Amino acid sequence: MRGAFPEFGMSESARGELRDQGIVVIPFMHSISADPKRREPHYHGFFQMFVLEGKAEVMHDFHEFRAEGTTVVFLSPGQVHTAVPKAGMKGTTVSFTQTFFDNHAPPPSRIFDYPFFYPADVKPWLKLRGEEARAVVQMFDELQMEFDAGQDGAAEVLRAMLHILLVRVNRLYAKAHPRREATRAELMVRQFHLAVEQHFREFQNIGYYAKLLGVTANHLNDTLHALSGKAAGEVIRQRRLLDAKRLLSHSEMSVSEIGYHLGFEDPSYFSRFFRRSQGCAPAEFREEIREKYH
Repeated sequence: MRGAFPEFGMSESARGELRDQGIVVIPFMHSISADPKRREPHYHGFFQMFVLEGKAEVMHDFHEFRAEGTTVVFLSPGQVHTAVPKAGMKGTTVSFTQTFFDNHAPPPSRIFDYPFFYPADVKPWLKLRGEEARAVVQMFDELQMEFDAGQDGAAEVLRAMLHILLVRVNRLYAKAHPRREATRAELMVRQFHLAVEQHFREFQNIGYYAKLLGVTANHLNDTLHALSGKAAGEVIRQRRLLDAKRLLSHSEMSVSEIGYHLGFEDPSYFSRFFRRSQGCAPAEFREEIREKYH
C-alpha cells in the first residue's frame, strides 16, 4: 500500500514566490478540490491552521471529533490528520514554515509560546461562537486577501498578520481554557514536554531531561506526577508510541526500520514495547489503521 498516509507539501498557488518563502493562504475547499487526496489522512513538515465554518469530520493525530459552527484547528509538523467537509462547509487554510514565522529571529522560537502547537495534554482546536467567531474569520479573510493581492512587501505583511492572528486566537484559547499564571512547576513541565518533543528519539533517559532543565530526576518525576498524574518515563514512552503510530500509518518503513528510527536497538524489543502499549503488534496496527482510512 505505497503512499498510504503521505507527506504533502504546501498547496500549489498562483503566488509561487510567497510559497517559496514559506507561506500559503488558500480557501479550504480549493485545496481539496485541486487535490482530492487531501481528504485522506496525511501529514506536513510545516505548521498549519485552518478555520472551518460548518460541519466536518476531523481526525487529528488519531483523535476524532466533529467540527460544527466555527472551529480553528492547529497542526504541528508531523501530525497525521484529515478534515472531511460536510455540505455547505467553507473555510481558510494558512500553512507556514517555522523559518517564515521566525524570520531569522534567534532561538527559542516564539512558536513554542502557543500551547496548541506541539500540545501537551491540551486540545489543538478551538470552537468559537458569535462575535468572537466573526472576528477570527475576518482575520483569516484579511490574510487571504493580502496573499491573493501579492503586492510588494506581502511576505512582511503576512508575517505580521500571522503573529497578530496567533496572539488574538491565543487570548480566545486562554479564555475558553482558563489558566492562572503558570507556577515554576508548571513552566518546568511545559519545558519538559518541549524537550521531549525535540529529543525523544535520541534520549529516553529521564536523567538527560532533568540535567537539561537543571533539576534532579526525582524532582522532575515528582513534579510531573503531581501536576499531570504521569511519570516522566511514561510521557517519553507515549511520545515514542505516537511517532510509531505515525510512521506505521504513513510511511513504507518496515517495522524493524521504525524501531531503529525510534532508538530501539532490538526490533523485537520495539514490537514488545508497542504491543504492551497498544494491545496489538505493529504490523496489525498498520493493517487496521490503513484499512480504516482507505
